[in-house]
Amino acid sequence: MDPADGAAPSSGPWEPWPARSGAEVCFLPGERSAAERIARRLFHRPLERWEYAGLAGAPDEAQVEVGVYRGRLYVEMGNSMTAAYRAYYYVRRVGTQLVLLNDGFRIHLESQRRQGLGLQVFLRQAAAAAALGIARIEAVAGRRHDENGYYTWPRYGFDGVLPAWLRRLLPIGLEDAETVLDLMECEKGRRWWLQCGVTIPVVFDLADGSRSQAALARYAAANVNFTSGTKTNLEKRAAMV
Repeated sequence: MDPADGAAPSSGPWEPWPARSGAEVCFLPGERSAAERIARRLFHRPLERWEYAGLAGAPDEAQVEVGVYRGRLYVEMGNSMTAAYRAYYYVRRVGTQLVLLNDGFRIHLESQRRQGLGLQVFLRQAAAAAALGIARIEAVAGRRHDENGYYTWPRYGFDGVLPAWLRRLLPIGLEDAETVLDLMECEKGRRWWLQCGVTIPVVFDLADGSRSQAALARYAAANVNFTSGTKTNLEKRAAMV
């Protein structure tokens, strides 16, 4: 994982970007009727095209493709002009809750990495998903090959239980940590996880006031170049949680 701007204001817990993406949205060939039927079943109404784009956190220049995979609503997002990035998402219902699965987000162009694109995409996605009533976003925070999701997703507020064998290796001062967000709360924990972290499943809790939302607000306030007014609002929110 190397984890976008429109016209309408966000209805999420804070408004770093408008939630309405200007991305182009289309349906995979032959899958429009099935995708729209599943969307109505999940959300109890038809979705607007910009809402499909919001589920992907799509930047305005992106192309979003919607379809069906194994009975789930499937959303794929990329940049058809530059092939700079590609992402894959599924929406399903678990019990009474809607869950968004992030099945992979990769930035392919070296020039686009470490430029804040991943954070911008996720801020839009989190706001749009919360507005649609989705309860959580699930992902695998990977540390395989050249993946950095094991560190990036927790910085964004995703949390996951540390494996028991890994907890036994925690140094003095971190030995009480049970989840990856416990480690992210201090510099020593972040340094240790950066060096020793492993692939784990993680979850972002979209409930307003959740630990995940608080962590994301703090990280965004420190790492995104908003206009001064918006950034000030984010910093105030971060100080409250």
